[in-house]
Amino acid sequence: MAGTQRLLAIAMAFLSAGVPGGSKLDAVGVVVEANHASLGGHATSEGTTIYDGDQLSTEAEGSLGLIIGQAALHLADRSSAVMHDNTGNGARQFDVELLAGAAVLSVTAANSGEIVACGARIQPVSQVRGVVRVQIAGPHELVVYAQRGAAQISYRGETETIAEGKAYRVRLSTADDPGQGGAIAKSSGHSGKLLVVVVIGVGAATGAAAALAVSGKQAPVESPDHP
Repeated sequence: MAGTQRLLAIAMAFLSAGVPGGSKLDAVGVVVEANHASLGGHATSEGTTIYDGDQLSTEAEGSLGLIIGQAALHLADRSSAVMHDNTGNGARQFDVELLAGAAVLSVTAANSGEIVACGARIQPVSQVRGVVRVQIAGPHELVVYAQRGAAQISYRGETETIAEGKAYRVRLSTADDPGQGGAIAKSSGHSGKLLVVVVIGVGAATGAAAALAVSGKQAPVESPDHP
């Protein structure tokens, strides 16, 4: 914790000094925790700046924490994600394209974001701070846990809302795979639906992955190591 606080203090001092010429690349976030984690296939560490399109991954027993303004992201072990900056019209927005494993996303009204996984878009909908955990359980299956505030899942025009404290197994069918879609709809009793949610226990949703500690404090998104 002390090391992270020192890092953020240094980063803030770097930002206040400015960048020559007043020009700098837009950063998505900065790494504040890295354990057996990599950026673009190379080992990463605390203080690394993350930009649009960067791919992050963790190994077995690894983890990675990222601060994005007032928002935060935690990648569990054996996970991989690509960061995307969707900022526009003065509002800070981003999305996390989850490729494998599990991620915990914490957002606020000032820094809205969502997790994109298997074609579905999942976002907390709390007006204060929302926290959602998403795990890829199969090619067309997710486990979603609304840890703080409600969470909303959108997929191919269909939307479902998960109440705070609830966890669901989410099954997704695809137009180019009618066989699987039909099987999912038939077994779940939701004929014709592309998005099917089945309630499960919270323990099954969280598994062994570490939960994200939400501080609610804003942090800079540039780092002195990677200006």
